[in-house]
Amino acid sequence: MIDTKNILRLSGVLYAVLFGSLFTFAIHAYWPDMRAAVFLPVSGAVFVAFYIVGMWVGVRNEQNKKLPTSSKELRRRTKEFYDSLDSQGRPR
Repeated sequence: MIDTKNILRLSGVLYAVLFGSLFTFAIHAYWPDMRAAVFLPVSGAVFVAFYIVGMWVGVRNEQNKKLPTSSKELRRRTKEFYDSLDSQGRPR
């Protein structure tokens, strides 16, 4: 099994590669005459920012898994589920 820290790092890398590449291409398309001395640090900052965002998303997902669901919220969700079944005419 993959450790939680490795999953967080992997999600950070995936966010950085996916969204960082898209954002970098958008910067280059908007400003094609940008010098490499400016473009590389800006791209690096974008990749680092999206890496941190990916790590943050992973941490938030882990925190949401650990938070207990109150009995009131569980009853509300169960009632909502069964009400949706009743509205579709399906038996319980």
